[in-house]
Amino acid sequence: MDDDTRYRVSFLGEFTDRALEAEYSAENLEASRTVTASIALVCGLILALFVVQSYISEGGTLLFARITPVRMMFIFASALMFFAARRTAEHKQFVLLVSLYQVAMALTYLFTLKHYESLNYFSAIGLLVITLAMYLLPNRITYSQVISILFSIAVLICLNRKLSGMQFRDFYRIAAYQAILLVYCNMNYCMNERTKRKAFTAKRKLQEVSVKDPLTGIYNRKKFDDVVDQWVSFSNRYGSPLSILLFDIDNFKGVNDHFGHMMGDKVLKQVVHAVQGCIREADVFARWGGDEFAILLPNTNLAEARKLAERLRGRIAEETVEGLLGVTCSFGVVEYERHDSKQSLLRKVDNLLLQAKAGGKDRVVVEPKGVGLTPY
Repeated sequence: MDDDTRYRVSFLGEFTDRALEAEYSAENLEASRTVTASIALVCGLILALFVVQSYISEGGTLLFARITPVRMMFIFASALMFFAARRTAEHKQFVLLVSLYQVAMALTYLFTLKHYESLNYFSAIGLLVITLAMYLLPNRITYSQVISILFSIAVLICLNRKLSGMQFRDFYRIAAYQAILLVYCNMNYCMNERTKRKAFTAKRKLQEVSVKDPLTGIYNRKKFDDVVDQWVSFSNRYGSPLSILLFDIDNFKGVNDHFGHMMGDKVLKQVVHAVQGCIREADVFARWGGDEFAILLPNTNLAEARKLAERLRGRIAEETVEGLLGVTCSFGVVEYERHDSKQSLLRKVDNLLLQAKAGGKDRVVVEPKGVGLTPY
């Protein structure tokens, strides 16, 4: 998938690439949790003030006895949301929590309206305020749309039946204002989300440029060194197998000298293309420098790494570039041993590659554990 397609943003302000959208959501989860916890705390405190006001004006009445338990349940839900939002580790769970909280917000208001025999225009204002509160919560736009629209319809039906002194034109105006608010909230939300994802895209592309080789598109040496550090530490701690292949193109200088550097670039790209078709997604493939390449193979022992090297050697030899035949590569293969450092591991595989070159090229040289350099 090319970059333009991968980073495409939909009309609703989300990446069309579901995997990329998941990455974006995961990266922004911490900020979303903070915002949600803060809004839940504010909403709970505001409703607590309504309970106090209702106690002062309606305490001891049947109405107070009916609506207070509903409001207390929402205050309790807000407190739970405050703590749960800050501890949610998965974005899918977070979206579910926010959606449930939006539903609780809507149902609390609807149940409260239901217990009043007659309503006033402050009830319509409550509809507007709660709609705004829903869109402040960082949920998926489609979920917020569905919940807010159903909530608006339910409240408008309730207002139409109970709003005292309201004529049809008044109801029409309330419905129109709510429709305008929904349109505004959706447009503002989508525009903000598109802006955020454009910033995320620019940041991601900048990161990719810093770790990718501009000619071949695979990782550069800096990125490879960083990943080797991470995996050496992991293997040292947990004992999982780890292998590295280092290879270069035989007689590559001759290709540049006789056919020009443009042809040399094409050979490099063709070799990379051949290798990419044989390795796993978890493998880390990088341009080591010039015509040298390195592949880090997590959870791979020496026998498996040797088989892969032989398969790559044969696959590359089958490639042709504008009539140029006989492109071969020499390989060094090493497996991580307990207490190896990054430097010792890379030094060993580099020596293995040198031996492969000295031994006649177009071959794989490995170093089994406890044994000296051995050609395969």
